[in-house]
Order: sequence, then structure tokens, then C-alpha cells
Amino acid sequence: MSQKSKALRKKKANVKRISDQKKPRSHKENAFRSRRSPIKISLTIVLNALAIWGVALSTWVVFNPRVFVYPSVALDPKNPAFTPFVVHNQGYLAIHDVKFSCSMKYLKLPGDITVIGLGDYTNRFSNPKHVANVIAPGEQHSELLPFTGMEHNTFENADIAIVLTFKPIKWLPWSRETLHRFVATQGKDSQWHWLPEPINK
Repeated sequence: MSQKSKALRKKKANVKRISDQKKPRSHKENAFRSRRSPIKISLTIVLNALAIWGVALSTWVVFNPRVFVYPSVALDPKNPAFTPFVVHNQGYLAIHDVKFSCSMKYLKLPGDITVIGLGDYTNRFSNPKHVANVIAPGEQHSELLPFTGMEHNTFENADIAIVLTFKPIKWLPWSRETLHRFVATQGKDSQWHWLPEPINK
């Protein structure tokens, strides 16, 4: 075979290889790619949305205060004014500038005397000493009700709300307020108990 023939055959082979590379995709391949593209975009959007939602939820769980108030063991079971109330920080962060006050809906005294407060628990009784600078996560803080003079008196019934004012983060310019309602009930053993109730009941 002459040198010229070999060169011609090699040239034809190169042309065929190039034409095969430039061969357009079939209709099925294009249809598959067109279907896959929207699915891939939708999946990416869903995954990004879930990631953002997870970050937002985690941030809310960490920074949202979880502060609970409940009555402790009565120092004098026959006088509900001698029952300390416990402030328990069950959140992940400390709370700061905690102020403890009390609001009264009504207070029934012996002799059929009833002291009526504001129904929306906006009247407040407080003691300037009832303040905690900081309550760390897991810590508790106890306070007696700020009823001056009630330590030596008794009452037959009461509807009160413990009002907590605190800063979730120390440097924030605003404070958060929570209300915790309790009703005094005397048991058959003549001992008094503070039972929690919903605020809007």
C-alpha cells in the first residue's frame, strides 16, 4: 500500500471520529435531562429550606427562656403567706435583672371581707429586695409573697399572679414579663395549698 493511501485512510478515520463526537443526543436523552433538571432544582430548594428551618429552630430553642414558677414547701402550713415561691431557670442561658412581684385578683379575709384587685393582674405589689441579678441555667431562686402585714394574719381564699420581669440577654435594652397564676385552697387537714391556674381562665 502506498504512503498516499495510508494517509488518506487515516484522514478519513479522523473525520469519522470527529463526526461521531459531534453526533447530537437522541430525543430520549434530551427528554431525560429536561425531566431531571426541575427535579434537581426542586430538591435543592427543599434541602436549603430545611437547613434554614433547622438553624432557626435551634436558635429559638437556645435563646428562648424557659422559666417556671411553683410553690415550695410551706413554712407555716396554716398561713399561705408563708409559702415561698421558686423561680426555676430551665433554659440554656442565664436570665438577668430578675424582678419578683405579685398581682392580686381578689383576697378574701375572715369576716366576709374581700379585697378586690384589677381583673387583668396589672396591679403590682413588690419589694425592692426581691431582685436576683442573675439566675444561671438550672439554678433556682426563692421568694416569699410581698404581702406586708399578712404574715400575722390569715385569709380564706386568694387569687394571685406571680409576675416575673427579666432580661433574657444582659445587654438587651428591653425586659420580658411572664405571669404565673395561683389560687389558694385549704385542704381537709386545714393546710393551705397554692394551685396553678391558667391566666385567662
